[in-house]
Amino acid sequence: MTSSDNRDSPPLASTKDPLPSGNIRARATFVPHVRVPWTDGTAAIVEPDNMIWRASRPEENWIEDSTAKIGEWRALVRNVYLRWALTINASAKAEERYRALPSDQALTTSSLRVVDGAPRQVEIARWPGAQAAEHYAAITPLIAAYGVADLYGALEDIIFDFYEIVLRQNPDSLLRGDEYRPLRRLRAQRGASPEAEKAWRKAWDLRFTTWRRKRAYDGLPDVLVALYRHAGLQRPSQYSRTDVVDWARSLEMIGELRHHVVHGAAIVSDKLGALSNTANSLTFDFVTGAALDVRLHHLQSVECFSDQLLTAFNISLMEKVLGPFREIARRSDDRKGQRNE
Repeated sequence: MTSSDNRDSPPLASTKDPLPSGNIRARATFVPHVRVPWTDGTAAIVEPDNMIWRASRPEENWIEDSTAKIGEWRALVRNVYLRWALTINASAKAEERYRALPSDQALTTSSLRVVDGAPRQVEIARWPGAQAAEHYAAITPLIAAYGVADLYGALEDIIFDFYEIVLRQNPDSLLRGDEYRPLRRLRAQRGASPEAEKAWRKAWDLRFTTWRRKRAYDGLPDVLVALYRHAGLQRPSQYSRTDVVDWARSLEMIGELRHHVVHGAAIVSDKLGALSNTANSLTFDFVTGAALDVRLHHLQSVECFSDQLLTAFNISLMEKVLGPFREIARRSDDRKGQRNE
């Protein structure tokens, strides 16, 4: 839940929805994001976990846009996790069901085959209940691994969406060079008419998509570090044990596990083993050379890390305009002390 100063404030005209309906991960929302204004007494009860900055100057627009999206990004991560948690639960329940299945019944599975020149449903497997239950028991642990890969994809979506908001405010770094002279012209003329604005947005979307595709090869950890540097953000002032480079290291570790899953690696690599079992390795307990065994707690720790990362984003953005929260709290305590003298 996000707390803001005005529930009905319209989004800025420059805002582009970073999680459009075309993103398959944004489907099937189980726990939607809710906004509550500070003036609503509910805010004091539910303790919102996000804060939205209302820009008072044009140069703060990107901060408003970013803080306004954090709640939606948090909901995205939460719902991706919930989908996989439901799938794991369904597999476990199916195992229970088929263990209790009468011996004269079986689980049948069909797929498409070309029969007489046309695709038709054809049975490809038939298992008695006990055998089906064993198969479910074997696949349930694998589901968490694919959930981790999906969550990493959600983190990639979020970090690049965040970066685009920053770049839309100050796109000069993507418009340098003779190659992008026409794009600079479109930007300069974007306010002339709705058609000019549409032409600029279309050209920018293409430019950003190309940039994103190239930056993806740099690796998400490096993109995160570059994002903080580009935006002039700092780690939250109250953080003392981790910094942006530590978050990037955790992303590297999750990305290495995703690499294992996507490429079917069955043995823990030297890299994943080295990144695991450290102070900042979440619950990753993988050992180099051992069989890769991804469990529910690994999936849960990635979801937890994602939630904490979004909290860090929120605080970093708010402190960008307000200054360190610790300093604000100290000044408030000083004023209270003066009144009590």
